[in-house]
Amino acid sequence: MEFNLLVIHEPGLSNYSWARNQVRQVLGLDAIFVSAYQSVILYKVKGDPHEAASKLREYLSNSSTPIIRVVPIDYVTEPLVNEVCEVVKKLVPKIPEGSTFRITLEGHLMRIREDGAKVRMHTIDSIREIAKYVPRPVNLEKPDWVIYIRVVKYMRVSRKATVSLVRPHEIARIVPK
Repeated sequence: MEFNLLVIHEPGLSNYSWARNQVRQVLGLDAIFVSAYQSVILYKVKGDPHEAASKLREYLSNSSTPIIRVVPIDYVTEPLVNEVCEVVKKLVPKIPEGSTFRITLEGHLMRIREDGAKVRMHTIDSIREIAKYVPRPVNLEKPDWVIYIRVVKYMRVSRKATVSLVRPHEIARIVPK
């Protein structure tokens, strides 16, 4: 995997530098910078990205920080709806029977037409397509689990879809001091 941790920060170069310093302070050499663009920083962390994200959130809560959100990434794939569906199929067994879920999609996925052309999908159409593969009850207000999908720029030239299976608190805003 190219990267497995997503850090979203307030806009601005000084906030970018501050966010990078805070990640370095908390995770040290366990976090390797991969790429950045428009208030998003991508890292490759050693070990479990969920633990690294939790450690960062714990350190940053109730402190002064430009970091808005820290999201662990389970899978990185092409931003094609059929590829994201394949990844979601792998994550579904981790959602216990009877647990509720919600899909949060930030960015747009693509589908491939019969003629081979890539077409940008509407967000709701992508979510409906993905949800077909999750045989659990939907709860948009207070789900037990969130399938968090975000399309990110990678190395300034390509786009990737990140897919995470998280508890709602894992993608909540970090509340600064």
